[in-house]
Amino acid sequence: MNHRNFQRGVLAATVAGVFAFGIPAIQGAEAEFNIGVFTDYIDDGASKSDNDPVVQGGFELGFPTGVFTGVQASTLGSGRGSEIAPFVGYGFDAGPVGIEFGYEYFHYSSLDDEDEGELFLGADWGPLFAEVAYVAHADDRDAEGSRVWFVGAGHEVAPRTELFGGLGYDDPADDNGAKFWELGAAHATDFGTFSLTYASRDESGAQDLLVGGYTYNF
Repeated sequence: MNHRNFQRGVLAATVAGVFAFGIPAIQGAEAEFNIGVFTDYIDDGASKSDNDPVVQGGFELGFPTGVFTGVQASTLGSGRGSEIAPFVGYGFDAGPVGIEFGYEYFHYSSLDDEDEGELFLGADWGPLFAEVAYVAHADDRDAEGSRVWFVGAGHEVAPRTELFGGLGYDDPADDNGAKFWELGAAHATDFGTFSLTYASRDESGAQDLLVGGYTYNF
């Protein structure tokens, strides 16, 4: 869904051909918009929408200096309102490695004491990428200091068809940590990108999620 969250952004990085790190070398600002529908909202290997389908969308504005900013939004299922996440960051290349860092704020329209701001740092090298996010401040003070680590990769196995996967570790400040993972495939067409993703977490009571999606970038 958002620029720097690889669990959702990997499709943009590998299928759509827009690298998650690094802004295109353009003469002026460049805007990109996206909209999508998904059968569930995967967040760190768990459902964030109580297994309800969601609509997601947003835009990103990139500048030739490497600065980028934008906002992403998602419904959260029946009676749970929406998530709105503005972000700002800076991306650059260090030889073959792309690097980005920035800040993202998550606001929830109908959930009490859930808003939080995160700092993020990531890098990519060819088909490989890695990221860490740190909760700098939150309505729930116990959540401050939480971290999420993620590494993944994407590979084109046929024209316009990608396989992608990743492994992460959710390290909350106020609870035990848990590993999570995802594996999926995506196919890009002239009319958008279709995806299928399996995801789960290594903790008691975790669900195995199989999520279908469609995304259109313009």
